[in-house]
Amino acid sequence: MIVTKITGIAVMSGVIACSSAFAQDGAGSQNSESTKGTVFKGKAPVATELLKVKFPKPKTYSLPNGAKVFILEDHRLPSIRISIGMKAGALLDTKPGVSEFTANMLNDGTKTKSYNQLSEAEEAIAAQLNAASSSEKTTLTASGLSEYTDQIIDLMSDVLMNPSFPQDRLDKLKSRNTQGLGQRRSNSAGLSADIVARTFYGKTPYARVAPTGDQIKAITRDDIVGFYSKYYRPAGCVIGITGDVDSKYVIAKLTESLKDWKSTDPEPSYPAADFKPKEATKIWLIDRPGSAQTTLDFCNLAINRTDADYIPLVVANAILGGGSSARLFQNIREDKGYTYGAYSRLAAPKWLGTWSASASVRTPVTEPAVAEFFKEFKRIQNEPVPVAELDRAKRSIVGGFARTLESPDAVLSRALEIEEYGLPADYWDNYASKIQAVTPEDVARVSKKYLGEGRIQLVAVGERAKIEEGLKKFGPVEVVVPESVGAGGGGGRRGR
Repeated sequence: MIVTKITGIAVMSGVIACSSAFAQDGAGSQNSESTKGTVFKGKAPVATELLKVKFPKPKTYSLPNGAKVFILEDHRLPSIRISIGMKAGALLDTKPGVSEFTANMLNDGTKTKSYNQLSEAEEAIAAQLNAASSSEKTTLTASGLSEYTDQIIDLMSDVLMNPSFPQDRLDKLKSRNTQGLGQRRSNSAGLSADIVARTFYGKTPYARVAPTGDQIKAITRDDIVGFYSKYYRPAGCVIGITGDVDSKYVIAKLTESLKDWKSTDPEPSYPAADFKPKEATKIWLIDRPGSAQTTLDFCNLAINRTDADYIPLVVANAILGGGSSARLFQNIREDKGYTYGAYSRLAAPKWLGTWSASASVRTPVTEPAVAEFFKEFKRIQNEPVPVAELDRAKRSIVGGFARTLESPDAVLSRALEIEEYGLPADYWDNYASKIQAVTPEDVARVSKKYLGEGRIQLVAVGERAKIEEGLKKFGPVEVVVPESVGAGGGGGRRGR
């Protein structure tokens, strides 16, 4: 690989990479290494000619049953990874938890193989099969050595088309989930996520509240079979494949293996979503007596993935709390020492997502920590971002994006986003240039729009007796007992 250094930026394999204090992509990921005292190098702005990234394009096909296939060949390693994504997520649940249970049971046995036989078949070819359900979809994945491509596809097809959903495995799954409820309810992040979901999405399926004990007990095998029959179909299905494969051969193999997977039903539709931002700040206090820390989650409704404000918000989020060089971390951890880390995150799905910020702070400093959060929210709205700080955030985002292009799986994942969200075909080709075009005025505008006065809702999980009075200074407080809060969160991953 040829690497040429230009003004602190390296061009690798035809894409951009740069050295930065933190890496961030469009979803707002970050690392947690402290950068206090760090001297940032390579401060020159990203050269315009380097922003024209040639995004690798997968080959696209359609199977006779209507499923779309995206293949990105990569012959550097003798491996293959296949994902089959279907519109069969929690938004379509017939009962709470049914989509997750259906996904978790996919490879618990088929009509021709018991659970143990299926496990042995996977081990014989060193393959891994997993299924997970999220809000929008269920994804079945398989990976292994490319020399076993035929066997992997056959095994995956059997699991997809012929699951048996054995009653004894369902009983074990229900027992395991019921036993875990106590631990999940004691988790501050889960409690907070549930309140945030209920606050902004009410009683709609978009709240994505995990099932209660009684709801878990109410799930039957008939529920799972019915959900599978209704939603596990090729209409709307997207298959992604990366690895050491020949595209035409794989398409022929998939066509043969999935020839009996058919449906005349149309692609499933998600429930209607019409949510409104809050107009006044409110604090939701979940009482945890004896807690040494207070978990703070500041949140507000923001945008969906196709909103014109998405790119400016990505940059604003990087400046506010996208990593350890960002403002929240530098203020609340490095300067004040209130926490081990403070971050913000932008979530932009197909419906209105959230822009949030969070930290776990020592109980005695809850009030001043909240004050510092609100201080930073106002600063990014009202004070122009210094050019050097803005450029550093842009370099971090562009560098993080470029590094993902070294991974075929990551490239394919971004290509599938274009399909999933209906983005322009050249979206990723122009992504870096659009990031670089964001101005200080753009950052202030979107910050005011989505972090403006009265819009932030705060969920605090901690000891009520020690923190309630301090929290009242920021808005009305409603106390919530943990027993009334279900576990937050969506999909599940199958475990042996």
